[in-house]
Formats: sequence, structure tokens, C-alpha cells
Amino acid sequence: MSERRYYLGIDAGGTKTHAAIADQDGRLVGVGQAGTGNWEIVGMKEAGRSLERALKGALRTAGLRTSDLNGAGYGLAGLDWPSDEERLEPVVRQLGVPGPQVLVNDAYVALHAGTDDGCGVAVIGGTGATVAGRNRKGEQFRTLGPGDDWGDFGGAGDMLAQATRAMVYAYTGRGPATALTELFCAATQARDVLELAERVTRDHSVKIDRRLVLLVFDAAEAGDQVARDILVHTGREQGRNVVAVARRLDMLAEPFDLVTAGGLFRDTYGLYRDAMIAYVRERALAVRTAPLLAPPVIGGVLIAMRAAGDQDGASVRQELVSDALRHPILITQER
Repeated sequence: MSERRYYLGIDAGGTKTHAAIADQDGRLVGVGQAGTGNWEIVGMKEAGRSLERALKGALRTAGLRTSDLNGAGYGLAGLDWPSDEERLEPVVRQLGVPGPQVLVNDAYVALHAGTDDGCGVAVIGGTGATVAGRNRKGEQFRTLGPGDDWGDFGGAGDMLAQATRAMVYAYTGRGPATALTELFCAATQARDVLELAERVTRDHSVKIDRRLVLLVFDAAEAGDQVARDILVHTGREQGRNVVAVARRLDMLAEPFDLVTAGGLFRDTYGLYRDAMIAYVRERALAVRTAPLLAPPVIGGVLIAMRAAGDQDGASVRQELVSDALRHPILITQER
């Protein structure tokens, strides 16, 4: 019987850090969780602690030691520029994991988790927006990540900016009335838009945070045209970035998987998602949509396996998906 080989995957995001350990056949043997692993939010030292805590949790549940591992794939939020890799490599090295160590932006672990060969395009629609692609030559390309000012339009923050602007336009008479006004005022306990704007801008007693984006989906589902226009516009802008990445990787004329991940794609009202997919399909006829059902951390495991030259593919990924969906701490239920 061949010796078991074990691979670590880590998905370090702005909210939490997940770690998973699996053997070469895709059997998940250990999982761990910690707080945010994005060094831009908590600093390099605390991000390192999150990685260590998640790793220790996974090793404990697997009954393994660090020296038993054969490689690791790290999906790291905040790894946006070449200099970030230089900053983060020492943090990863301190974990002491043997074998190949691969560091990628966290969008790429979603891509590997959602495709059998790690090829295609992943679009992340969450607090922010990122699009990352990899073609069959192994070439990679992604949008920059810092936000709307640098082209990454399509996240919850962008929807909220449009929503608040629409409420102000309705108040001044520049735009049509919208149900968003009543919904946002009720959610923030403001009498009207005037009080809401004052409290946001003057005493900062109200913050337009990402949870309020759900109100845009609610208003659109109830038929509010302004909210519907926001979802369609944001979705189409996401589609533009998908097409740009696919074009850069010379993928538009061939079949490729489009992995959709993030809270905005999990909402049951799919106008945003449908607008994005429709835009892409007009320009890439053979695109295949692949909603990410599995935790992204398994993409880190697959990256580690591939770097070590171990087997991977559909059967291994499916085993990982099946096992991961049975671990409650890896499943985040977001409306």
C-alpha cells in the first residue's frame, strides 16, 4: 500500500481563515478555522497568527504533525502586487510546512476549487470585486483588486454607492422615486434621506455597511426599477471584466468555465448574476457557468497537489467537495 501524502490548503480572507488537509486521493482529513488572515486589515503579525491557528486546528483534527505534510497552497487576500508576495513569504515560511509552497491571490483558490483542471475564469462578487483567469497553457491574469477607482467595479460597495446616489437623486428631484429610500431609512432609523445623509456625513452615527446591500436585492425583487437598474448595471460591469480577462488569456473563442463566487452570487434573486452571465455569453458563446458550491479552501489543496506533481482532476476534486460540504466550519451561509 502506497504511503499517504498530505496537502494543506489555506484560504485567508477578510472575515475568516480556513485551513484544510487532504490526502492524495482527495479525502479530507482535517479542517481548521481562525479570524481574518488579510494583513491589510489586521497587520502582518496578526495575519500570521490566524494562519498558524487555522493550521493547528487542521493538524489537530487530522491527527498529524506539520512534518507529515507534503506541500501547501495559500489563497491570501491582500496578495495584490509582486511586493506583497515578498512580504507574505516569510509569514508562510514560519509555519514550517515541508514541500512546495504556492502563494496566490485568494481569487485563484476559488478558480481551482470550482474547476477540475484549475483553468477558466473566476469572478468574485462580495464586499469588493475581483476577476481572475488561468488558461490551459498555465498563464494567469486578473484584475487589480483595489476597487472601482482601478477598474474593479462590481462589489457590494459599488451597489451601495449607487443606491445612496439614487436616494439623493430622488430627494432632489434629479431622479425617480425609489423604494430604496424607505428601506434604507427604516434600516438606519432615519426619518428621511436628509437625516440619513447628515448622520452619515456629519456625526458618523450611521455607517452604510455591506449588510445594507441586501436591501437593493429586496427592492429589486419587489419590482423597484431603480434597484433593478443597479443590479443590471453592476452585473454587466462585472461581465466586462470577465470578458477582458478571458480576452487577455485568449480564451473567448474556446469553451471555458466561469466560476461565480461570493455573497452577491448567493442571493436567491439572480438579476445581478444573470446580467453578468448574459453579457459574457454575448461575447463568449461556449462559456460554461459554474457556481462555486464548495469552500474555496479546497482550491488551495489542489494547488498544492499540482505543485507537488501528484494526481488531481475531476475525481479528486469531487471527493474534496463531497467531504468539505460535510464540515460545518467550512460552510458559510450568507443570504
